[in-house]
Amino acid sequence: MTSMEKGEIKDVDGFNAYLASRFDGLSKQLKKIARFVLDNPIDTALDTAAEIASKIEVQPSSLIRFAQALGFDGFSEIQRIFRGGLVQQLPGYSANYSHRIEKLKEGTEDTASSDHPVLNVFIDANIDAINALRADASEAKLNEAVGYINKARHVYVVGQRRSYPVAIYLYYMMRNLDVPTYLLDGVGGLLPEQANQIGPEDTVIVVTFPNYSDQVISLAHKAAEAGAKVVGLTDRLVSPIVKLSDVYFLSDKVEVSGFRTVAGTMCLAQALMIALGLDRETAGENA
Repeated sequence: MTSMEKGEIKDVDGFNAYLASRFDGLSKQLKKIARFVLDNPIDTALDTAAEIASKIEVQPSSLIRFAQALGFDGFSEIQRIFRGGLVQQLPGYSANYSHRIEKLKEGTEDTASSDHPVLNVFIDANIDAINALRADASEAKLNEAVGYINKARHVYVVGQRRSYPVAIYLYYMMRNLDVPTYLLDGVGGLLPEQANQIGPEDTVIVVTFPNYSDQVISLAHKAAEAGAKVVGLTDRLVSPIVKLSDVYFLSDKVEVSGFRTVAGTMCLAQALMIALGLDRETAGENA
């Protein structure tokens, strides 16, 4: 990852890239704060330092150390970046919509403008997540992932908790496309044993989001060490799966009052599977 300087930060995206370039050098506690900041842009922008420290379960002074480790005078300087760039951090949000999110956090959503305020908030949030995917993903990455799947002896798919619906969809689609696919579901606590069958001719698709599953990350490490290709579906450049992946996709960074969207990742999974199907159909016609 290319390093950048503090002076190059222009907005929230610039701060995220700056933090990602310095993430590995942070202590365990400061990494915990970093993940919170990246995963909770609204809270970072709107909450007090004391409230944020309480949520992370650290002392307020740790936020100051975090900021100083990145070259800032204090945590409030980081908060100003997020307050000034909230619209950029949540692509497609209007100023009015940002205000609605703040009121939703406080439980004072104005219901006069809509019969279904919560529904509309989450519809808009998921639309924004898909728009963000359009900016972050690329056809080149999609084709690279398709190539790894097609060349694999076996494809293994893993995802737990909220990532599981994406994993099961990928498994379902690839089985219907006659791809030799196995779902690593970890039933009975056997995920480490299931990982033992992964070899250098295989491809592993890893779906993981905060809070990242330690078992899933350990499996990805094991797959990479075995020489398998790793396709990562995650949310941030500082996700532990990024450095383990041969190709990775970032999606669903949008959050509303602690609830994370999933629409972007499901859209990505669908596009990946349709691209795979078209590629296999074309290969069959040319055989």
